[in-house]
Amino acid sequence: MKNFLNKFRIPTLLGLAFITSGIVAGVFLTLREQSFISKASPDITPQNITISNTSDDSITISWQTDNPVLSFITFGIDNPEEQTVLDERDGKTPEPHLVHYVTIKNLLPQTTYQYQIVYGKTKSEIAKFTTATPLSKQIDLNPIIGSILADNKPLTEGIAYLSIVNATIQSSLIKDSGNFIIPLSQIRKEDLTDNFPLSEDTTAKLTIVSGNTQTKILFKLKDSKTGLPTINLGEDLDLTVVVSATPKPEEINHGSSNKYDLNSDGKVNAADSSIILQNFGRNPKNTKADLNADGIVDQKDLELIYKQINQ
Repeated sequence: MKNFLNKFRIPTLLGLAFITSGIVAGVFLTLREQSFISKASPDITPQNITISNTSDDSITISWQTDNPVLSFITFGIDNPEEQTVLDERDGKTPEPHLVHYVTIKNLLPQTTYQYQIVYGKTKSEIAKFTTATPLSKQIDLNPIIGSILADNKPLTEGIAYLSIVNATIQSSLIKDSGNFIIPLSQIRKEDLTDNFPLSEDTTAKLTIVSGNTQTKILFKLKDSKTGLPTINLGEDLDLTVVVSATPKPEEINHGSSNKYDLNSDGKVNAADSSIILQNFGRNPKNTKADLNADGIVDQKDLELIYKQINQ
């Protein structure tokens, strides 16, 4: 009888050993595979999702990712997959970006929509946005115009956000030349009912986002009349604090003959680059903006003014 049992005991123990070693090996390989995937897969999860430029028929949704990824928006009233909208910079085919900027147009006023962000092969959770009521009047204030440098070169990818307490957020995609323009005509109250009351003494905050870097600028709307100073990425500014200083000799206006001083204030700064931006194209209203006298105000003139600003 014992011999009979022993015949089965040894194979059974060996079998258990094989099974146990197989389980351990399987767990090891699984963990190893998971570790490899976690190390190899870049983080492409949307961060800092922001809704801006809310109007009665359009809205902008923007976000950032740690690594470049193909990303776009799907949205609809009853179903978040009714329509698809690509990044403003993309044509018919999306391209990978770090900073993502999608404007949805032709919407209905006072309507709630569902949307999802598609990134890679993943979809975000369903979120919602609501459009505003039509404005009763237009605000007559100049847009906010500025330029941003990164390592003394025009910033090529980023977003400028304009925020005012109790008002909706406005934004602009930063162009390849480092410039942005944010209109004030569509700023509304937070409840989206009507215009937000603005004045020249209203304090505003600009937040420049590019990758993992942010820059914040505080200013009064009246300060933007002559153009904001050139913004250096990573350097915060508070223009609401008045600091009296003795002007440098080159900053004193003696009826400057410097062709780059387009507004004749004795300085060459962002205010002058703003004049070039406002006169882009042929037959400019201000002919001085055509710095190289080639008959058209374009990127070449901007590059000339930037060289002067950075000297």
